[in-house]
Amino acid sequence: MTPASLLGPGTDLVFVDALVGPLDRRVPGIVTDWTDGRYATAQHRLLAADAKALLTALACPRSRWHRDVETLLGPAQGLISQLTTLQGDDGLFGGDNLASPPDSSFTVGDVCVMTELIDTTGVRDLPQMGELYAALAGIRRAVTPALLTGGVHTPNHRWELCAALARLHRIEPDPRLPARIGQWLAEGIDIYPDGMYSERSPLYAAFVTNPSLLVIADVLARPELEEKVRRNLDAFAPLFDEDGTVESVHSRRQDQRMRFDGAGFLLQFRRLALRDSRGDHARLVTDILARGVDGEIAGHALAEVLLDPRLAGPLPSAGPGRPAVGQTVLADSGLARVRAGRRGVTVFGGSDNARFPRIASGLSTNPTFLRFRQGNAVLESLRLSVAFFGLGPFRSEGLYVRGEGRYALTQTTQAHFYQPLPAYRHRADGRYELGDEGRFFASMDFPHRPTDDHQLRIDADVDVTESGVDVRLDLRAIPTSYVLELVFRPGGTLKGVRPLSDPDSYELVEGTGSYTVGGDTIRFGPGNGSGPAQPTVFDDGEQFSYLGARDPVPGTRVCITGRVPSTYTLSLIGTQP
Repeated sequence: MTPASLLGPGTDLVFVDALVGPLDRRVPGIVTDWTDGRYATAQHRLLAADAKALLTALACPRSRWHRDVETLLGPAQGLISQLTTLQGDDGLFGGDNLASPPDSSFTVGDVCVMTELIDTTGVRDLPQMGELYAALAGIRRAVTPALLTGGVHTPNHRWELCAALARLHRIEPDPRLPARIGQWLAEGIDIYPDGMYSERSPLYAAFVTNPSLLVIADVLARPELEEKVRRNLDAFAPLFDEDGTVESVHSRRQDQRMRFDGAGFLLQFRRLALRDSRGDHARLVTDILARGVDGEIAGHALAEVLLDPRLAGPLPSAGPGRPAVGQTVLADSGLARVRAGRRGVTVFGGSDNARFPRIASGLSTNPTFLRFRQGNAVLESLRLSVAFFGLGPFRSEGLYVRGEGRYALTQTTQAHFYQPLPAYRHRADGRYELGDEGRFFASMDFPHRPTDDHQLRIDADVDVTESGVDVRLDLRAIPTSYVLELVFRPGGTLKGVRPLSDPDSYELVEGTGSYTVGGDTIRFGPGNGSGPAQPTVFDDGEQFSYLGARDPVPGTRVCITGRVPSTYTLSLIGTQP
C-alpha cells in the first residue's frame, strides 16, 4: 500500500478530511507541549498516543503536515525516546497499575500502529526515520515476553492484551503469539444475549473490546469475533440520543455516571456499514461526523484508515440510524428505551445491588431509574430515597416488562433490631465474633440473635404515555419520609418551584413545575406538600455518609417529598412548539 491508495477512485474524501481537520488542529499543540517540556512527567500511554498522532499526520497525504519532517519528526523522536525510558527491565510500563501487561498493551498497540504506518505509507525513507523505527522495534521486542505470560484484571483487558499480541504477530510472526491468544479466546467472549458485554459499558466497548476483537479477527482470520462486534453495535445503536451521547446508566464501569459521546464508535459502525451494506449504521456515521469528532478520536481513526483504506470507501445510502419510534429492551442489562420522535424515555432496573449490596468498581450501582428527554430539555436523572436505616436510594432488583412502554421496578430491603443472645451462645469473656450485619460490622454474633425485622417495599410502575411518562410509586414501611429527586441538564428555565439552601436546588411543593430549554418543555408534578416531616435530604446511604461523601448527580435539582407508607404518581409531560 502507498499513500496514493488513500486518494484512489472511490475514496470518500469528505470522510477522510473530516478526520484530517481535527488531527491537523491538534498537531501544533503536541509540538508546542514537547518544545515547552510539558511531557516531562507524562505517562507512557500519553507519550505513545501523541507520537502516533504526529506520525499519522506525517504519513497522511491529505494532511497539511504530510512529510513535514522538520516540524514533526523531532518531537516524535523525543516522545518515543522518553517512552523507552519508562519501560521496565521486564519490558512492561508502569502507571496507575504497576508493571501492568494490559496497560502496557494499549501502548504496544500504538507502537505497532506507528511501525505499520512507517512500513506501508512511504515515509520510511525520510531522514532520521530509521532511528525512530529502530526505537519502536526495541520497545516491541522488549515487551513481547511479558505479554506472552502476563495476566489481567478485567474482562476487557483480555481482549486488549490479545490485540497487542495480534499486532505484534502481524509485524513479526511468532507462533507463540497466536497460541497465547488462543488461550484467552478459549474462555469465550463475554457477550450476553442482549448484545452487551459483561461490563455493559459503552466506554470500554467503543475504545477497548470492539476494536480489539476486530484486530484479532483480521490478523488471525477469526470472523466469528467480528460477529460479536456486530451484535454489540446493534445493541448500542438504539441507545444513541439526538445529541450523539449514548446511554450508559446500565454500565458496570465508571461511565455509568458519565455522559458518553458516541463518537468513539465511529470506525466500528463505518466498517460494518461498508461490510454489511447497513444504511442504519451509515446514518450513525454521518450523524457523528456532522457533529464533529475531537482530534484524539480523529487521529486514531485516521491511522487505521491509512493502514486499511477500504475503511474510506463510499458508504451505502443512509437509512434511519436509530429508531424514530418504538421500544428497545436489553433484558440482560435491565434497560428499556422508548422513543417517539424527539421524545425519549430510559427505564433502568438492572442494578447489581440486590446481589452485591456495596459500591465498587465493576458493579452497576447508579440509582437513576428513569431519564426523560423532550428535545433539548433533558431530565438526566430520576432517583428515589427513603429514610430507612441508611440503606440508601431505591435500586430495583430487576426490570419487568408489562407491555409496550409499560414496566415494573421493585425493591425489598430489611433492617433489624437484635435481641439478646440465647444462653448457649454466651461467652464469659464477652468476646463475640466480628461480623457483617449487612449495614455495619460489630462483635455481636449476629447470626445467632433473634431479630425484630423492619421491611421497606418499593414498587414503581412506569407507563409511557402519548405525551410523556407516568411513574406510580407504592411505598410500604414503618412511618418515615421520602425524597423523589429530579435532576435536569443545566441551561434551562424552571418555573413553579421554590429554592432550597443548596445551590441550584429547588422543591416542588404543590401544582406542576416546568423546565424549558428553547421551545422544549418538560412539565412535572404534582407537588406533594412540604414541612419538617418531609425533609429534602436525599440519603445516598451509609456507604457514602460514613466516609463523609455524597453521590450527587450534576445539574439542576428539584425535590418532591412525601411520607411513607403512601402512593404517589409523578407525571412527566413533554411539549414543543
